Amino acid sequence: MSETFYRILFIFIDVILPLAIGYYLHKYKIISVNVCNFLLKVNIRFIMIIIGLGSFWLIKIDHNLFLLAFVGIILISALPGILAYPYASWHLGKNIRNKGAYLLSSMLSNTGILGGLCAYIAMGQLAYAYVQVIGMVQNIFTLSFCFPLAEYFHQKATAGSKAKFQPHWRSILISWNQIGLLSMFVGAILNICEVPRPDVFDPIFNASVHLGAWFGILPVGYLLNFKAARLYKYIALAILPVRFIIIPVLAFIIATIFTDDKLLISVITLIGLCPIGINAIVVTQLYKLNTSIAEAIFLISTAIFIFIAYPIFLFLMV
Repeated sequence: MSETFYRILFIFIDVILPLAIGYYLHKYKIISVNVCNFLLKVNIRFIMIIIGLGSFWLIKIDHNLFLLAFVGIILISALPGILAYPYASWHLGKNIRNKGAYLLSSMLSNTGILGGLCAYIAMGQLAYAYVQVIGMVQNIFTLSFCFPLAEYFHQKATAGSKAKFQPHWRSILISWNQIGLLSMFVGAILNICEVPRPDVFDPIFNASVHLGAWFGILPVGYLLNFKAARLYKYIALAILPVRFIIIPVLAFIIATIFTDDKLLISVITLIGLCPIGINAIVVTQLYKLNTSIAEAIFLISTAIFIFIAYPIFLFLMV
């Protein structure tokens, strides 16, 4: 069978199917939100250990890591927030919880789970490993900037202009959710020391990619909120030109300027196309911002990515 058929099959099995099952489980109240949270924790705290270790054990440690770091921190995180700020100020400025949810959602893309899976389906293990590097530095940006920003909006919404911003750095920076970063560091050390990956590791790594997709995407399906999408669709639509035109075009241009590695160019372009991630919903819910805005942006941008942006990417870039 053709390679295109297998790509479509994997998209159905690892993206559309867990989304649909998650939504079905929620609609008929078969599992609780606590079960979803448990799946997310297992994915972050256990499966990501194998993926992080394997990814950094595989990639070549060279100057391209700086390019990937730039993509993760500036191009797909900080820049979308800057571009989204005028709309947030002009249209949402009077409502702090709405403004905070919109800005945070604009900066939090679905890189590690959906972007990584789609890179793996289209381009293989090395492409997936590159995405994990981008995802790692994006996590650093999320921890050091997005979480404090969410807390700032929460404090400002609660206490008004008299709020004194006091971020709780210990709880933000130190948690079990960061164990994946440690596994990446271990993988990088093994890579630098030229310790060969054992043959048995490849099937374990491949299985972890698919397990990570199910454990990460099924809870996403569970949290799909079509009512929120209808209510805030115009706010969600405002971020789409940034996410699906400006950022991917800049990603392609920057990648072609700084590298001639075709695989790396394709990976960076794909990550520039990634939709808003589930972490936007988690952060806005944690800090009591308008979670419905994050849900609307997540749902609409994910649908556009799966059914329009990713197929176009496969046709043009792979």
